[in-house]
Amino acid sequence: MIHQPSSSFYEAQTGEFSMEAEELVKVRETLTRVYVQRIGKPLWVVSEDMERDIFMSATDAQAYGIVDLVAVE
Repeated sequence: MIHQPSSSFYEAQTGEFSMEAEELVKVRETLTRVYVQRIGKPLWVVSEDMERDIFMSATDAQAYGIVDLVAVE
């Protein structure tokens, strides 16, 4: 599955919420850049794909580029 990072904002106080939101944005940007480098797809494609849950089989994940090898028995 590919998905954007998430948090439990509703449990935090206002000051903590702000700091956590900033950190979450940094994590999302870093993760997106890593996916772009690894997958080779444009930034806008990866960002759009991370906006929603994308469930993939092992072979789909390999085709997408987030998995190198799929074991076969």
